[in-house]
Parts: sequence; C-alpha cells; structure tokens
Amino acid sequence: MKQIKIGVLLAMAIFSQNQAQNYLQYNVSNAHSHNDYEQEIPFWQAYYANFGSIEADVFLVNGKLWVAHTEKELSPDRTLESLYLDNISKQIKLNKGNIYQDPNKKLQLLIDVKQDYKTTLDALVSTLKNYPEITNNQGIRIVITGGRPLPGDFKNYPTYLYFDGDLDKKYTSDELKRVGLFSADLQGLVKWNGKGIPRDEETDRIKKAVATAHAQQKPVRFYGAPDFPNAWVNFIDLGVDYINTDHIPDLKKFLNTIPKNFYKNTKEYSTYTPTYNTDGIVKNVKNVILLIPDGTSLPQYYAAFTANKGKLNVFNMKATGLSKTNSSNAYITDSAPGSTAFATGVKTKNTFVGVDEMGKAIAQIPDIIEGQGMTSGLISTGDVTDATPADFYAHSDNRNSSEPILKDFISSKTKILIGGPTNGLTPENLQKIKEAKIDTYQDLKSVKKINNRTLIIDPLASQRITNGRGNWLADAFDLTLNDLKENKKGFFMMVEASQTDGGGHSNNLEQLVTELLDFDHVVGKAMKFADENKETLVIVLGDHETGGLTLLDGSLKDGWVFGNFSTNDHTSIPSSVFAYGPHSKEFTGLFENTEIFNKILRAYGIKK
Repeated sequence: MKQIKIGVLLAMAIFSQNQAQNYLQYNVSNAHSHNDYEQEIPFWQAYYANFGSIEADVFLVNGKLWVAHTEKELSPDRTLESLYLDNISKQIKLNKGNIYQDPNKKLQLLIDVKQDYKTTLDALVSTLKNYPEITNNQGIRIVITGGRPLPGDFKNYPTYLYFDGDLDKKYTSDELKRVGLFSADLQGLVKWNGKGIPRDEETDRIKKAVATAHAQQKPVRFYGAPDFPNAWVNFIDLGVDYINTDHIPDLKKFLNTIPKNFYKNTKEYSTYTPTYNTDGIVKNVKNVILLIPDGTSLPQYYAAFTANKGKLNVFNMKATGLSKTNSSNAYITDSAPGSTAFATGVKTKNTFVGVDEMGKAIAQIPDIIEGQGMTSGLISTGDVTDATPADFYAHSDNRNSSEPILKDFISSKTKILIGGPTNGLTPENLQKIKEAKIDTYQDLKSVKKINNRTLIIDPLASQRITNGRGNWLADAFDLTLNDLKENKKGFFMMVEASQTDGGGHSNNLEQLVTELLDFDHVVGKAMKFADENKETLVIVLGDHETGGLTLLDGSLKDGWVFGNFSTNDHTSIPSSVFAYGPHSKEFTGLFENTEIFNKILRAYGIKK
C-alpha cells in the first residue's frame, strides 16, 4: 500500500510537469463511446471514427444478451452479437487479424452488465466461444463493468475477460492483472458542471483519482461527466485517459484537430521597451508605418502573446481600437476591399482592388503623398500582386488579375515593392518594367542599397517562417526603411504579414502564431524607429479576421496555447487596431475601416 501512495504522489508530480505535453498525446484512441447502442448507427459510427473504446449495456433475455439502456427499450433485433460481436468479427477478418487497419490500434469493448452478473457472464462466456478471433486477439480487450464479481473471483473467468476497477478498492497483484481500467462517477467526486475549471479542491480530487489509477499502471475514465469541448479540455489537462462522449462526430473532430490547434513556443524573445515620449501628442507626422497582419484580431494576438510567455510588442501600444471590416456588398469582407479601405478611404465590393463600386480607380495613399514630396514602400510575405499590397498601387475589379495588377505598379507613385513570386511577372510585363527604369531583383539579400524605383520578387518571401524564411521580413523592413527615411519630406510604408491569414484559412495554430510572432519583431523595430525619429506614427491592424479562432487553454508561464477554429474562411469580427506615436489616440473606439485612411491623412496634415 505504501508503494501505491508513493506512486500516486509521483504521478501527480509528473502530471504537473507534463500538462502541455498531454495535448500531443491525445487522439481518437482516447475516445469512449458511452451508451454507444443509442447512436443512430451503433458500433459503426464510433468504429469509423477510430474510437479506442465502445460501451454496450446488456440484459440477459431468454439466454440471449440484448443491448439496451433500460428494460423498456429491449428489442430482440438488438443483441450484443448482431450489433457488436458480429461486426467486430467481420472487421478482424477483413483486416487480416487486426481490429483496425493499423495493427497498432486497439479497441476496448466495455460491457455493462445490468442484471445478475453470474448468469449474464456465463451467457457471455458461452456466446464468446463462437468468436475465437475476438477472444484470442491482442487488439481487443473486453472489460466488464456494472454488475461484476468480487476481485477474488476474477480468476474464475477466462483470461480474455477483464474487469472495471474501483479506485477505493485494494487489489492484489494477481487481481490487478485482471483490471482493464478504473472507472469513477465524476458527480460523486465533484460538483463541477464542465464550465470553467473545477475548484482547487475539486481539481485535487480528480488529480488524485487519476494518479491512483496511473500509479497502478491502469487507464481511468469518469462517467456522469459533462460532454462538451471545455470539459474535454479539462479532462486532457487532468490526464484522464478515456473521454466519455455521446457526441461522436464532435469529439472526433476535436481530438483529430489537436495537432493543428496546439502550439508550444520554443523561441521566446524579449520585446522593445517604448519611451512613450511622443505617444499621443497632437503634432503632424512626416512618416506613417502601417503594419497589417492579415486575417488577425484579438484572439490571434492573444495566442501569440501567450506563446511568447506574456510578451508582445504590439501589446505595448496604449492606444487601441476596433475597425469594422464589412465591404460595401458583403457583411464579411475579403482582403481586397479590406485594405482598399485603408489605402483610399472608400468601401468597395469584394474582390475589388483600388477601385470603387463602379470599378473606377481611386487615388491611394502613395499617390496622394507623392504630391507632397513624400515617398512610399510596400512589403508583403505573399505574392506582390496579392490583394493587400495591390490595394496600395493597383486598380482592378478582380484581385486575381495578377498581370494587369503588376503592370499598374509601373504607373504608380510607389517607389518600392517587395514580396513573393507572382504569375503577373510575364515577359511582357518584365520588359515594360525595365523600360520604366525600375530596378528588379529576385533575391532580397542581393540588394545592399536602394537607389531607384525598385521591385524585389523573392521566392523566400512566400516561404512560411517554419519552412526557413528566417529574418526575411525584418530584413525587408530594414532595407526599405533605410531608403525611405532619407526623404526629408517623409514617407509611407505598408508591411503585410500575409501568411498569418494562411494559418487561419488552414486552421493551423502553429502557422498563425509563428507568423504573427515573426511580424511582431517588425512591430518592435517600427516602435523603436518612432521613438528615435519622433515624427512617426505606427499603426497595426488586420484587414479582417480569419478562422473564427477561440482560445480554449494555454499557459502564459510555459508558452503554449490551445485553440479551436469555427471556419476556414473570413469572419465579420472587427479587427483590433493599435497605434503608437503622434495622433495615436485618434485610433481608439469603434470605427469604419475607411477611417484608417482619413486618420492617416490627418496625421500627415493633408487635407484631401
């Protein structure tokens, strides 16, 4: 008994260290189809979901084992054989001796005995004699729960039968060998309803129960447990081995998407400490740096903040607001009208780039400020003709028209355009770009200094940060800033982190967070320049939210976060706005996305 107590303490200690790792160890093998026979398609729905455990309640009727929750629901066409044993046998034969195609994947069949266990188990043993492919199969474990013999009598039954254990009982080593798992009534332990987290003392009770089972090297499950995502999150946190569910498709999706919904940061960094000397003062600026992490709002920022252990440059900005993102013809915008609003102050239709609802070209910030002697540069980690950069230099009613969009750069007043490869770089366009005496490069690193109008199309730009892009975005920012800041009249710079949006579309939390953290380094650089220059306004905002991200769990201390996505497309959630420097206080409250344009011009002191 002393060894078990030591084992419990050790298991609880290990639990506290491995909370984040728990997520990556869970999959559908940890799913238990509770009262499976009440599903629309018993056995098959859980089986094709690759669940690791399935439960059937049985009654002995006329020598046959019938499956039902209560005697009122008994029916002769719903037997243990027809619903479960025959189907298991069929799959074993189909998979050449394995219950699942994957020979390492196992199935637990939990049989809940609802009547006298002696007669019921005798009938079960007799029935199973017809299924040697099941009883002799290492991939199948039959566990008896409900009515079952005393531990001392386990030895009286065939060795292929295991029994559900009681956490309050003490078992001999031989008896413990016959225990398949430990089950406990959650409602008998705690009053927690699955929302929020259990109280501390309730958490301790659950941890102790889990640790007791694990100290005896057995899995554990709780019945009478809440059955929805927040509860599942807590059970994973607490190390519960089998998660009970009556909602097979929901739990299947939840568990299968854990690898994409979980991220633990391995590259923590310190943020820039702002001086705030010019923050919020009312003074015309010479420079505006507009930073756009595509597809982001508060959930995405907070996910990155959590991953970096409670640090984010953008959260050091005191002026915060919300931007309404709808386009002129849709409640949910796409990127084209989203950043057209920033560039022109006009709401337009989805897929429209730098044009109004009628398709008429609108003046953009780079062209407007050029008349004041100012210059501009655009950077993107995506295609240089993608909607967001294109909105600042091109005019098209179709964001996918890469060739004419890139051609528009020639007549644009934008000095610098840097991004990834595009189909728009046709031989004809390349010739016209050369004729316009625009310097072109295919490698950012090869450019030491910008002298003329410049177009850099670098394949590395379109790589994800996890695929080796390195410091490309920060280097592009430095190169562009070093040129633009030499213009004494001032400049406008737009920097887009394109692939944060990709993380939302692909419901990939790792991509989203790593891209946003990479972008946040540039935010720190921009804030540092604003402090040094004293005439620069820095603005950070997304053009829309992508993915409908919610954050279900995480640790600010350990730098990991677990989320869930509601869609693989854009949503109508307003975008978070952050501002730093002179006029930053004008970016607070809720406003139309078109106001970004108007606020920028006012900060410059330009009257449109």
